[in-house]
Amino acid sequence: MTINGTGTIVVLDPTAKPRELRHELAPRLPDLRGRKLGFLWNSKPNGDILFARLEELLRQKYEITDSIHRRKPTASVSATKQDIDELAASCHAVVVGLGD
Repeated sequence: MTINGTGTIVVLDPTAKPRELRHELAPRLPDLRGRKLGFLWNSKPNGDILFARLEELLRQKYEITDSIHRRKPTASVSATKQDIDELAASCHAVVVGLGD
């Protein structure tokens, strides 16, 4: 709210109409067997432990062949373009998550 030179109070409304954003989901893999998975951790505590255990379980149950792990500097910062490009180019699927 501001008061202009004529003594009139001007009220600004900062709200905007909701935007409808549509994104197509990636096609679902029929199976994880023989696939390479990526793990993107946001650096929250225990996320590395969670992903290590998850990878172990996925290797046992689904026989994934390989994996790569990348780490964001903090939870509030986006992953680097380099990390996203590498995960997208080299992995069949990526698990993104946090700890705590």
